[in-house]
Amino acid sequence: MRQLTNPSDLDYELVKSVAWEGERCTLSDELREKIDKNREQFLKLIEDGVPCYGVTTGLGKLVEKDLDTEAKHALPANMLRARAAAIGEPWPVEVVRAMMIIRLVNFISGRDGVRALLCEKILDLLNNNIHPWVPKLGHGMAADAIANTHAFQVLIGEGFVIDEDNTTLSATKALRNHNIEAFDPLDKEGLALINGVTVAPALAMAVEHRLEKLLNLATAVSAVSVEGMRAPKDPYDQALIAVTKEPGTCRTIRQLNYWLEDGNTEPYKLQSPISYRIIPQVHGACHDTLQGLKQTVIWLLDSFSGNPLLTDELPPRLLSVGSFQSQHLANQLDAVAIGLAHVGQLSEKRFHRMMNPENTGLNAQLAMRPGLDAGLVVAHKACIDICARLKLLANPVTLSVSDTSMGQEDYMSLAVPAAERLFEMAALVEALLAYEMLGGSTAVQQNKVKVSQRLEPFIHFCTKTLEPYTKDRSPGPDVELILYALRSTQIETHLTDAKNRL
Repeated sequence: MRQLTNPSDLDYELVKSVAWEGERCTLSDELREKIDKNREQFLKLIEDGVPCYGVTTGLGKLVEKDLDTEAKHALPANMLRARAAAIGEPWPVEVVRAMMIIRLVNFISGRDGVRALLCEKILDLLNNNIHPWVPKLGHGMAADAIANTHAFQVLIGEGFVIDEDNTTLSATKALRNHNIEAFDPLDKEGLALINGVTVAPALAMAVEHRLEKLLNLATAVSAVSVEGMRAPKDPYDQALIAVTKEPGTCRTIRQLNYWLEDGNTEPYKLQSPISYRIIPQVHGACHDTLQGLKQTVIWLLDSFSGNPLLTDELPPRLLSVGSFQSQHLANQLDAVAIGLAHVGQLSEKRFHRMMNPENTGLNAQLAMRPGLDAGLVVAHKACIDICARLKLLANPVTLSVSDTSMGQEDYMSLAVPAAERLFEMAALVEALLAYEMLGGSTAVQQNKVKVSQRLEPFIHFCTKTLEPYTKDRSPGPDVELILYALRSTQIETHLTDAKNRL
């Protein structure tokens, strides 16, 4: 059980530990007292007549609507009903857990003016593995308000949670099963729960975790193509590390040297096509963009992302701010999409060049019986479909802003759909790598090259279920088998040593 003593305790690694490893947390007495002290300061401002958005007024365009005493009391819980508008399949448990613990970043700082009791109620959900059902589709509101509503209305016994068999269970029943009383939110607490950036950084963390593995895989597959092509190794020479300041480029060069270290393949030509020479630069650029995404999440975890803000100064003030706009994160997600699309397109180019006898010295299209056999040309044509889809998904999602609330809320980050499409892009890039793996391993077989001792078991693992390629057969089933291997948990054992080498 991790005891939280300071807001800085909720860093990137702790969020990952809570979300992906199920670590449990509790508040220290000192932190609890600090949170409640800030709550008292907030209430004093309200008693003194300071107006507060979402406490003394309605929300959105209804900000101009003053509320009577009865409406003010009903407003916090009502906020957690009206905005649960998303539909579809839920996000994975890990993403939901991450967004829940991220919501505590603002709360334990005291800048949201909520009670420590609210923090403890959220920790109760996490520590008892009560995971809200948060649908994926329909998140066009400013900040992450729709996702937050689905997640935190569970506290008041409304909405749904993910049951053990991945179906819905009513929040009321889930709380009853764990002997947890429904929470009664007071002034500001309903607004605090729906406001702020939570699911966007949670998704970004999942993206970084997913794509880091995918990049390692892409570099390993590209090494197979290098050997199959008998491409010169000059573009991956260690000497290049001394003449570039790009961390990702250096990292990719080290990885390629790991995979190719003891191979003795004689180059077929002095210089290979550009798609073979720029693997370090393209893969490296995507890696560095991913690192930028991670850094943006780290910044966000040390920032206030709600509205209004209770300042730390004495006397404190309430400021109506735009800190909920996760623009840095949104922009970085679009940048990652472009970098990932380049990785996929480069894979398609390498596969295409593999079938040109001028590059390999092998039969055209890697056909064993040219004329009678077509070889792998149609397998490459299938990649064109996948690349077209990849390019469409790489378009900047975050520029698709629109007006809502009759113009009062006229801009949103759209970080959620920007992050969500990256998982679909990852699946497409994996498919392209499976096609490339078919081409590279076939060329290795036909060239009868002696690949490195590190690359040989990787190739064998990916192709061990395939019959030797001696004549035409339907390539689709072969690619499906390779894709299944690439997506298996066992493939990580073949990539771990390369990663640890860096």
